[in-house]
Amino acid sequence: MEGYGPGTYGRSFADVYDDWYGNVSDVAATIRMVTALAGGGPVVEMGVGTGRLAKPLAAAGLSVHGLDTSPEMLARLSTSAGADRPTAVLADMTAPPYRAGTARVVLFAYNTLLNLLDLADQRRALAAAAELLGPDGVVVVEAFLPADPGDAPSGDLSVRSVTVDRVELHVTRTDPTTRTVAGQIVEITEAGGVRLRPWALRATTPAELDRIAGETGLTLVSRHGGWDDELLDDDATRHVSAYRRA
Repeated sequence: MEGYGPGTYGRSFADVYDDWYGNVSDVAATIRMVTALAGGGPVVEMGVGTGRLAKPLAAAGLSVHGLDTSPEMLARLSTSAGADRPTAVLADMTAPPYRAGTARVVLFAYNTLLNLLDLADQRRALAAAAELLGPDGVVVVEAFLPADPGDAPSGDLSVRSVTVDRVELHVTRTDPTTRTVAGQIVEITEAGGVRLRPWALRATTPAELDRIAGETGLTLVSRHGGWDDELLDDDATRHVSAYRRA
């Protein structure tokens, strides 16, 4: 998508992210699994956003550090208060500003890794995550399971909602050559006119993910269809994959 950059998503969605995506995944199950994997050790969340997961992880007693490329998202996170507030910095997940060997869990939740639109950048982010791991540390990636994109570019238009004074449309286009999916949520309101909220990701398959993780020295240790150890069967829409350093 021409003009789309690292900060585009945050600028587009920060004001609605908590309302629209607060329950996009099972938060309680995520907290249980990450807490168990962390064993009391530090957690680094890549793409921390507004703190949808970082806040409850910190409230569970973990030392949580996060980074994001969006000042708008981090501004929302900064409204948290109290001793259990997670710490966050403006940074790129391919170059996290944390000391090597200190994290017990490095978390890429809900398609965060796929927000990097080049497979080489996804590999660099995994390599950076691997460097952060201490003894028995684990990198956890949650991502959707992409369908075969076919041989030709494809597009889709759907209606998300219609009210008396508001229409919300969802437009997507898939490029099978680059495996990128670009989209727009189009809001049309009587009072405000048209608001565009662009997003984009690379539809990396689990097999591709395992390959680039292996190139960074990470080895797959578990893969499930969700945060509650669901089976990765034909009904699964996402995977939760855990890697350790070989």
